[in-house]
Order: sequence, then structure tokens, then C-alpha cells
Amino acid sequence: QKVKLALQTVDDWLLQLADEVLPPLYQAHKAAALNRDVLFTDDTPIALIVKGLGKTKQARLWAYRTGAGPPLVVYDFSVDRRKQRPLDFLGDYRGFIHADAYSGYDELFGKPGVIEIGCWTHARRKFDEARSSAPREATEMIATIGRLYQVEAAAADLNDQERAALRQVRCPPILDGLFTRAVALQAVTLPKSPLGQALTYLLNQRAALQRYLTDGRLRPDNNLAENILRALAIGRKNWLFFGGERGGRAAAIFYSLLQSCLLNQVNPLTYLEDVLNRIMSHPAERLVELLPHRWHPQPQSR
Repeated sequence: QKVKLALQTVDDWLLQLADEVLPPLYQAHKAAALNRDVLFTDDTPIALIVKGLGKTKQARLWAYRTGAGPPLVVYDFSVDRRKQRPLDFLGDYRGFIHADAYSGYDELFGKPGVIEIGCWTHARRKFDEARSSAPREATEMIATIGRLYQVEAAAADLNDQERAALRQVRCPPILDGLFTRAVALQAVTLPKSPLGQALTYLLNQRAALQRYLTDGRLRPDNNLAENILRALAIGRKNWLFFGGERGGRAAAIFYSLLQSCLLNQVNPLTYLEDVLNRIMSHPAERLVELLPHRWHPQPQSR
């Protein structure tokens, strides 16, 4: 806008918006996302300044992205990675959740109505790490996983019902062979070796890794969640850390709205200009109209 302002002034304005103006919109955004029955989730570490100690601790930003329908992204800030964090955020959520095999999710996936979908990208990555010590066996497993993705490529232009039907015809023979081979390899592999750990991950996640076959809206991996964390990884190279918990909560709010704008082909600056001019007089029961996937700019008065 070609106006020079002190960085601290801009920071204070943004923090005040996150404290006093945007929380109701953020909560409406979160409710809209949790109303979907397909979610992808992942988390990433963020350095957090510890007041008075002159050092940082490791906090987290948790990312939640919807599956079918207009894409919505919601971030949640926490000072740690305790298993209670996703439990508190998701509350009474019921539906499919794509995630990695982080043990902190175990209690979440034990709740009625919450269905775990495993991640083949994580499974494949572990075999890739084992290629230097067990090249033949690891490459064999990677190639078989690749055949599952060939089915996905063939199903790319199909609707959800057609995609599920194609998977249920073509994938079971591949999976049966894959897991049979994994059991045989595990019997002759040291458990602590890279290949042994890859096999343990694969077999422990066997049920979760096959659930995507049941519904064409589901995916074989958690890549949608990993992709939306890339902006944070890039951001960390610039802003390095959160100055406090207040900054972490503000970042979660702004990243949620702006990432959702980008995924819905909405210009973030145009969106914020319009919404911040309207939100204080907008009826609370109609806040959903201001969410990125529902937003339309206010007509300009002549």
C-alpha cells in the first residue's frame, strides 16, 4: 500500500485482530470443517519463546484439512504434542481421519465413530530408508506399493463410486501379495534393522492402510495434510519462532483463513479487506457467509 509503518505497529494490529475480531470467524470456520466426515491431519514443530528464560521450547501447529467438497484448512496451536491436543480440538467429531501412525492418535481412533485411514506414503518412505541396507527387499516392496498408485492414476477421472469399485477389483490381489511377502520377510529380518522397522510399521498399520478401498472419497495417503504444512516450513525460515502463545494462536487463525482462501482461489488480500470491513456489523448467526469457501465480496455502493 506504499505506507511505511513500524513493524511492531503492524504486529500489534494483527495480534489485536486475532484476539478481539477474528475468533468468532475462526470458530465458525472450524465448525464448518469438522462438519465434514473426511479429514486429513498432521502437525509440525514450531519454536516458541519462553518468556523470562531467553530460550525457546518446541510448540506445535496441528493442521486439519477437509476431503470431499470445497477445501477448508484449520490450524490449531498448542504448546506441546500431548495426545490430548487432537482430542480437545476434534471434540465429538465422527468420520474418517487420515493420519500417520503417531501413537498420540491411538486414543482418538479408539473413540466410537472415528475411523483411521492409514498413509501409504509413510509406509513407502520407511522402505525407501531401508534401501541402503536391504536394497533388493526394500525395492521389491516399493515397487508393489507403486502398483497401488497405478490404480489411483487409472481412477483419477472417475467419480467416487466408480473409484471405489475399481479399487475393490484391482487392489485386493496386490495387497494380499504385499502383506504375504511382508510376513515372510519379517520372519527372517532383524526387528531393529531399517527393513525390520519398515515391515513392522506396515504390518501394524495393515487394517488402516486398506480402509481407503471402501470409499471413493478417501485417499491412500495423508499427502493433503503434509502439503498444507509446507507453507509453515517456508515461513519458519523467515520468522523463525513464535514470540509467545498469543502469537501462536494468532498464527493459527490467520493461516487457517489465508490457506483456505488460496485453496478456494480467493485472493487473500481482497478477502481480508472486505471481511474486516464487514465483520463487526455482520450478524453472528450468519458468519458462515464470510468463510473463504462461502464468501462473496460486498457490492460497492455507487
